[in-house]
Amino acid sequence: MIRYFIVILFLVCLASCKQNEVYYEFETIPQSKWNKSHNICFSMDSVPGNVKPNYHLSIEIAHNLNYPYKNLWLSIDYLLQDSVLKQDTLECILMDAAGKWLGSGNGPTRQLSVLYKTDFVMDTAQLNQICIRHAMQDIQLNGIEKIGLKVY
Repeated sequence: MIRYFIVILFLVCLASCKQNEVYYEFETIPQSKWNKSHNICFSMDSVPGNVKPNYHLSIEIAHNLNYPYKNLWLSIDYLLQDSVLKQDTLECILMDAAGKWLGSGNGPTRQLSVLYKTDFVMDTAQLNQICIRHAMQDIQLNGIEKIGLKVY
């Protein structure tokens, strides 16, 4: 009886810790080969309005074990809040100093969530768009399977 109570308590705690995503989308990279000219764009027209005043944005990366680097540099263009295009560069650390892949996954694919912006005010009545491309030296970057965006 106590075992069932502990399991139910654990499940309730797990459910209460879930982040309330208002947008969560992925785009698959064909054949896990991301060409430098391939922009991945997310139009957040489905974000419900007035859910909360501030949002957090994270970049979601799914890669396989053939990815040859410890990090991934991303160039991010975004059109949020107003009509002014802004640009950022983000370094995503995929492997720790000991050579262990970060993120989750036990098979050949790993997934990592990289916090991009915190407490970000987003006008849900405006066009909100984020475009991501890799900023690595390789013209064709092998091993990246999917890129995603999460707004919570």
